[in-house]
Amino acid sequence: MYFATKKDLWMSLLLWLCASFLIVPPIFFSDFGVWMVPGIFEQQWVKIVFLFPIGFGLLWIWFNTGYVIDNKFLKIQYGPFRWKILISEIHSIRETKNPFTAPALSIDKLEINYANFNTIAISPENKNEFLFHLRKLNSNINTENNNFSDNRDI
Repeated sequence: MYFATKKDLWMSLLLWLCASFLIVPPIFFSDFGVWMVPGIFEQQWVKIVFLFPIGFGLLWIWFNTGYVIDNKFLKIQYGPFRWKILISEIHSIRETKNPFTAPALSIDKLEINYANFNTIAISPENKNEFLFHLRKLNSNINTENNNFSDNRDI
């Protein structure tokens, strides 16, 4: 089952502004990047070659962040980055508002502790539904005093 990521407005604006700044100016404004080291970096094509991949990488993260729960694994996709976590190894999940953890496009996250001291924070749009499906596959997941509703029929 696929779960889309929750996207905060401030994160959306920041990501799109950065991506636009890295993609549009090198093409349409030849003076863009005059602050770069003189020499080869004065060539417009060099600016495009170096800045385009970063801008497109940011857009890739925007359009391709999500989480998949299948029979054994939680698969996390964050643009070009991928994680695969064995659901049976997940031992606790708690809510967090830490802005410095990834792969998430929101500050409203779930911190997943798995295996031996591994942690990852994600931001599924529907946290209760996400947790329900994880608990169907691993009933030993501890949710540490969170207000997740489990009032669903399996």
